[in-house]
Amino acid sequence: MKTQIKRFLLTMGFMTRIPINVDLGEVKDEDMHKGFLYYPVIGLVIGLIDVACYQLVSLVLPQTFGILCAMLANLCVTGAFHLDGLCDTADGIYSARKRERMLEIMKDSRIGTNGAIAMCFDLALKFAGIYYSDVRWMMILLMPIAGKMVQGALVYKAIYPRKNGIGIYVGTVSRGTVIGTMILGLIAMVLAFSGWGVAIFAVLFLLAYLFRVYITGKIGGITGDVMGAGSELAEVELLLFVLILTKYAGMPQPLLTMLRGLIG
Repeated sequence: MKTQIKRFLLTMGFMTRIPINVDLGEVKDEDMHKGFLYYPVIGLVIGLIDVACYQLVSLVLPQTFGILCAMLANLCVTGAFHLDGLCDTADGIYSARKRERMLEIMKDSRIGTNGAIAMCFDLALKFAGIYYSDVRWMMILLMPIAGKMVQGALVYKAIYPRKNGIGIYVGTVSRGTVIGTMILGLIAMVLAFSGWGVAIFAVLFLLAYLFRVYITGKIGGITGDVMGAGSELAEVELLLFVLILTKYAGMPQPLLTMLRGLIG
């Protein structure tokens, strides 16, 4: 149990700005690799913080400000970690350069035109997706979970394309850990959307895998920036997919709500 708590806290400290003022003792590479299991749980923690900000601000201001504050809270909690990855990936992939130069651009901390465009559209799509959602708080809660649960599709048996440096999770995460992450993510989607949750999970996972194939074809592997970009894309895809479902099939009902309806 202590080992699992240690791995959870390590992953929390790596993925967020939440201070972990605990002596974790000796940290091994194995602890980081197996801590990958808790990615969806970290997403839940982030989502709960975002929802709390949304609800509190919406008590005193229009819900539009609540959405903006929830998005700001997400950026503060994560340190814009994944958004930075999206910007770097867009700058490198769409630089129209050779593979080696793409990787150099992705490593550059400065944001270029393509990165700025990606950031603006990412934030705009998130705001619009939440705003037009029938259950805003639920989407705010689920977005970080969606972004984390698809990471297995990006890193499992993937190749790190740089000669120097090591991707912490790329190609190092075991099959069992990835399956555990997938199960946690699937549970979250089913609880939120009942039977539709399985379809939502499958679509997001497939899109993440196709993104991996696309990026690998460009730079020969997966980097930490690509992981961040994949997380951001999954959040937007979740919003868009649920909006499409709502338009044509009605808002997917949470599992507990559906069970209550069946019981009568």
